[in-house]
Amino acid sequence: FGGNPVSCATANEVLNEIQLKNLQLNAKKTGDYLIKKITKLSKKYPIIAQIRGKGLFLGFELATKLLEPLPKQTKYLINRMQEFKILLSSDGLDKNVIKIKPPLTFSIENSDYLISCLDTVFSEDYMNLNH
Repeated sequence: FGGNPVSCATANEVLNEIQLKNLQLNAKKTGDYLIKKITKLSKKYPIIAQIRGKGLFLGFELATKLLEPLPKQTKYLINRMQEFKILLSSDGLDKNVIKIKPPLTFSIENSDYLISCLDTVFSEDYMNLNH
């Protein structure tokens, strides 16, 4: 935000909304829930490697069992998720890290939809390393 009175008033209202709606606690609870659900998915789909993050800024790697990066599957996953109206991005030297950065208002219900869509895409043949 800028240093002028209108920008400062806007910033103040944003901070008021964060406090009023308890969005910091929501980010922690929802982020913890997402990590738990992604960890569960990783048991079903072993290409989900390291899972990391705090609050609602999360990431996980796509890699083989030998931890070889899977950038093609990462790009495929990101593109397929757009078809579900979910925007993800990639990061990392090998472009094999999926970043999840939803707004502070992201809910448990939103998380369940995200996990359901991830499950759908991970079950597709292209994501299966044995095809």
